[in-house]
Amino acid sequence: MAIPQITAHQQRAIEVILTKWSGKLTWEALVAKVNLDLGLKTTRQTLCTYTGINTCYKKRKAQLRGATPAVYTKITASEVKLIERIEHLEAEIEVLKRNNSEQLRMIERMFANAKAIPNLDLGALIQRRPEETQPVGPRAVK
Repeated sequence: MAIPQITAHQQRAIEVILTKWSGKLTWEALVAKVNLDLGLKTTRQTLCTYTGINTCYKKRKAQLRGATPAVYTKITASEVKLIERIEHLEAEIEVLKRNNSEQLRMIERMFANAKAIPNLDLGALIQRRPEETQPVGPRAVK
């Protein structure tokens, strides 16, 4: 059975599907999506024969991996390390923000619970401690 040719309109529609693609991209997934969206039963081999579709597929696959051909030629090893460091620091910031939020919620909960205790002076809970008022540094040592 001969597989029908893909028209120019269908080829553009497939390239649009590829351009908007998110998630894992495979030829099998693309064939299924083309069948679902366009009602066009085709194969990977047929799609590969169309230069526009094949080029668009490879370009989108590289973009989804996070590396385009231009990126391969422009990034040095030191830049890769810097990017990894930035990603690490951004992840660390997210963790610290989450911890900070949890700690603030806990402090608010403690104050709310303390207000429920009769005859408790909330000012006593937030007054400075003796170890905080002593000077720090070489002059503090006697």
